[in-house]
Amino acid sequence: MTHNEQGFTILETLVAVIVAAAVLLAAAPSLSMALNAAQLLSASRATAQYVRLARATAVGKNLQSRIVVSEDGSTLTTQVLRSGSWTSTGTPLVLSSGTTVYAISPSASALSFGAQGTTSGTVTITLRTGRGDVRNLTVSLLGMVETS
Repeated sequence: MTHNEQGFTILETLVAVIVAAAVLLAAAPSLSMALNAAQLLSASRATAQYVRLARATAVGKNLQSRIVVSEDGSTLTTQVLRSGSWTSTGTPLVLSSGTTVYAISPSASALSFGAQGTTSGTVTITLRTGRGDVRNLTVSLLGMVETS
């Protein structure tokens, strides 16, 4: 009786591994760009939600509130104005892996809401990844948030 064993030779396995590695190397830049885009989108959604929460805090407590950005741009903190001093409230938002608040305009470091939830004018928050991809959030006079 003869055994007719079948399988792959070392050469065939090596060729398959080389082809798979070449396909992965070709796809890596696309995967990296997609991952960066997803992180930026996630950060912009989280920031928009945080802005809405800061506005709701102002209205709910009938106090002025503001969002202050840390020096490195990675953390946003909500503060309320009580008895003439700003006090942090709630949980700060820490942006994910390399995404930062690049700019808030026209103010350099904070977005403020009046006790009725309004801003002094249109405010643009610019988020940026480590690669330089940018996404803007626009906060209207009435506190509505739009992303672009």
